[in-house]
This record gives sequence, C-alpha cells and structure tokens, in this order.
Amino acid sequence: MIKAVIFDMDGTLVDTERLGIKAWKAGAAELGFAIDDALIHQFIGRTLPDVMDILDGHYGSCETAEAIYRRHKEIRDEMVKTDLELKAGAAECLDELLAAGYHVGLATSSRHVTAERNLKTVGLFDKFETVTCGEDVAHGKPDPEMYLLACERAGFAPEECAVVEDSRNGCVSGIAAGCHVFAVPDIVPLPQDVADGCEAVLDTLFDLPAAVKAVC
Repeated sequence: MIKAVIFDMDGTLVDTERLGIKAWKAGAAELGFAIDDALIHQFIGRTLPDVMDILDGHYGSCETAEAIYRRHKEIRDEMVKTDLELKAGAAECLDELLAAGYHVGLATSSRHVTAERNLKTVGLFDKFETVTCGEDVAHGKPDPEMYLLACERAGFAPEECAVVEDSRNGCVSGIAAGCHVFAVPDIVPLPQDVADGCEAVLDTLFDLPAAVKAVC
C-alpha cells in the first residue's frame, strides 16, 4: 500500500522545461553558439554537474559551457518571475493527497534555492513535508540515489512510495529505487520500455490521486 507520494518538480509540477529551452537558446545565441533541442533534451532530469559535463563534452571547452550556462540562468531567472506556470492539476492533486493522509515529498535535480524559489512563486513549496534536491546526492537521476534518499527522509520503504515524474531519467531513477512510478510525460515522450516499467502513464496530475489509491 502506498503511504508517500514523492514528486519531481521541473516539467512535473511547474512548466519550467519550456522556459529552459527558450533560455538555453537565447543564451547560446547571444554568445555566438548554436544549441539544438536534442542537446537540451539531454539536460532534462539531470543535476547541474551532469548538465555541465554534457555541455563541456559537446563544446569541448569548460569556459564555453560555463558562459552559456551563466547567461541561460540569468535569462531563465527573469522569465520565472513573470512566466512560470503550474502544470495542469498540480495544486489540486497535492491538496487531495494531503487531505487523504499521504506523506507528500519533493525530489528534484534542481538545487534547493531554485526549487524553493520556483515553488514559492506558484504557492506550492509549503505543501511538501520533505525536500530532496540535486546537491543532496552524489549521483543524480537516472541513478536511484535521489529517490532512495527521498524515501528514507519520508520514513517509508521504497515499495511504500509513489514517484511522480515526467522524464525518462526520473522514471528510471524511481523504478531502479523500487518505487511505484507514475509518469505524466511533458516535452519528450517516454521510451516504451520505460513506460512499461511504470505503474501508470497519466495524461495530467488530475488523474494521479485515483491512480495512487488504486494500488493495493
């Protein structure tokens, strides 16, 4: 029986991925570099060190990777102030799960300062009873470490926890940790083998509470 529900943030609760794509492209262009969707899609669900490794490998220069990241972050931080939106059903889903007595946690590859800022902007941060962020783990998603730590902090075994994710990397992390994974895909469709490993693939978060309750 599921006792805790642990949410990813980016692309799952808040629509940051689309803002991120715009910011990466604008930041790279300002510095005279091209960056395509395929490269940006590799960043989804990854911790900052992983993203920097991908950028460094692509451009062959730490300096270029750091410059593009810094400018993208400046642009993205400004966009978040005015353009950040909740994913459909996010607030209603959290409220319904909390009212039903589930522990609600957060497990995001973003850093704590970013997660707190984003979720306070949309009024969700105080709903989470436990928070696990990118700097809390040595190995980011798709490694299971983040969800294993999130389960430990929630006080439940992985088999008692549901993971809610939008990306391949996040779903693989939750599956490898031994949790029940519910996917709500965002920008990039899930590979079929990953979808097959999930408890359910849902259209929106409005569908989540009933799907969680149906697991015995």
